[in-house]
Amino acid sequence: MKKQVLAVFAALGLALVVAPATAQASASGSTACEAGVACFYDSVWANTVPKKYSSPSVDCTALPFVAKALINATERRIALYRDTACTQLILVEPANNFHSYPSHEVRAFRAL
Repeated sequence: MKKQVLAVFAALGLALVVAPATAQASASGSTACEAGVACFYDSVWANTVPKKYSSPSVDCTALPFVAKALINATERRIALYRDTACTQLILVEPANNFHSYPSHEVRAFRAL
């Protein structure tokens, strides 16, 4: 009887350990941002499909939409600009950081 009870608890424990990993893997889908990538979102909630830039350039890069959130999963700071020519600096995001911009319209960026 004790072995059966232990087996049930062991199975339950395994299910609790495996279930979150499975849920996380399925939730990551196309909205996820991997290490070494800067992901720009058109939603402040970062719940849409991002435009991803691996190894962002130090050159000015215009975005295909107005960004409302950034997951900077890179080791570099990223400067964000109000215009597509990178002349109107809004702010600089640190490496490995997430930030949303409900009151800003980010149109371009460059790595620093």
